[in-house]
Amino acid sequence: MKTKLYPSLLGTLLLWTPLALNAQTGALDPAFNGTGYLVDPVNQLDVCNKILVQPDQKVLNIGMSFDAGYVSRAQVFRYLPDGSRDPEFGTDGSFTYQLDFEANLYSAVLTPEGKIVLAGSTTDYQSYRILLIQLNADGSLDTDFGSGGVVAQSVSVVAENAEDMSYDVTLDALGNILVCGTSFNADYIRRPIVVRFFPDGALDTSFGLNGVASIPVLAGASGFEGVAVQADGRIVACGYFGNTELWYVLLLARFNDDGTLDPTFGDDGVVKLNYGNVDDEAQGLVITPDGSILTAGVTVTQSYNYSALLVKFTPDGALDLTFSADGVVVEDNAVFDYAAEVKLLNNGKIVMAGTSGVSPPSSAFDLAIWTYNADGTRDASFDTDGFVQHDIDPYATMIYGMDVQADGKIIVGGQARTASNQNYFFTARVLNDIASGVDEPAAASQAFVFPNPVTVRSTVTLQVVEPIQAAAQLSIHAADGRLLGTYTANQFQRTAQGISFQLPAALAPGIYQLAFQQQGTRVTSSLLVTE
Repeated sequence: MKTKLYPSLLGTLLLWTPLALNAQTGALDPAFNGTGYLVDPVNQLDVCNKILVQPDQKVLNIGMSFDAGYVSRAQVFRYLPDGSRDPEFGTDGSFTYQLDFEANLYSAVLTPEGKIVLAGSTTDYQSYRILLIQLNADGSLDTDFGSGGVVAQSVSVVAENAEDMSYDVTLDALGNILVCGTSFNADYIRRPIVVRFFPDGALDTSFGLNGVASIPVLAGASGFEGVAVQADGRIVACGYFGNTELWYVLLLARFNDDGTLDPTFGDDGVVKLNYGNVDDEAQGLVITPDGSILTAGVTVTQSYNYSALLVKFTPDGALDLTFSADGVVVEDNAVFDYAAEVKLLNNGKIVMAGTSGVSPPSSAFDLAIWTYNADGTRDASFDTDGFVQHDIDPYATMIYGMDVQADGKIIVGGQARTASNQNYFFTARVLNDIASGVDEPAAASQAFVFPNPVTVRSTVTLQVVEPIQAAAQLSIHAADGRLLGTYTANQFQRTAQGISFQLPAALAPGIYQLAFQQQGTRVTSSLLVTE
């Protein structure tokens, strides 16, 4: 069975101001926990799968912890920018949840209202179901979501021994929840799926077939491990496709917003890239401002040499031959090089995070970060050659999650493994200068918003004429300046008039300020919301 790789079983509106560096880019940031990293033990098998940086720059470390009886519990930590636990979150800075025998978390996303949607799987050892948990900003369960804040949803075609897994989650412009992962078809063959839920956690059966979008599969297992929404509402998912039981190729697919495959993309909506002829897969993806797609993952040779893989596709699904000459970057620093996440910075540079060294059962693997220019060449301004690897003595570190702060510093998370094979939650922060060569933002200018006034829960459009960049953000502020919610670029819809978005459901009648900002652009507008 193909699963995610676990060797022991990854502020406010962006402010483009110069970053004063106290050390070379790529170095561990001593302002984070005094060392640049922290290890948080819960049990003897802990894993962080997702790192999220909130708009206020607090850091969420998301995953699960297995106890001695191999029962796993969902686990979320929130850290202040200095690396200390946030006492205002959950219990002593953490949230823990148990459901049946496993409550596994693989990904998460923030809503415009500041709530936290957690995605993964749960099992009673009879079948696996998709697990969604929604937390309030303080780390408490949002009882308006699902059943007491929790959704455990089966979507398999088969009724018994189903295995529904979700590995990534995102939101569309209306606040609907999209998760991707795997599920059995009628022949018990693992298929890749994208499932859509309404903002309240109910399954949206109008999407795809009974809420599920998928593609035809062969005998081998297939799955999606990353999902994103384009500005036009179309959905892109990446992962792996099983040509046989032992041969996997990199998979990329695009769906229309109703869950049907987009025939204008790749081969009737699907791209299968066979690079290493053994095992190629994409773990994460990001959509660039021009609609191109970057995926990060791994390629494996017949001699089991793992290399990190970065691939760029054009908006129609072809390899972008202007990127690294053939569209593909392969990083082979050691026997085991593995990329888990990719991010696009507001200055156009690319950050990829993962692991490099010798794969387990050895203990000679460490966190690794690669940075690139927009054309796929290494970014020499990061460290000295666009690559850094940190040996966190006495631990071996495996990275599964990564995010980037507003000031450009890179946060990674995963596992810290001891010599006696114990694995603990791990978080580290690495210095990076996002401001080099980036223009200061334009002074804020007033823009029209329409309709205005508008009723609660309506969709409004803010006038923005510039192209939308990947790091664009739109925030809603109360009349007294309090931040009420933040939308990222994949959460609003680009129209000919500007950007459209749905107002948060909890927004009460009153006067609000809208602020849109990206590199070189900042516009604001007042909005009157009525009953």
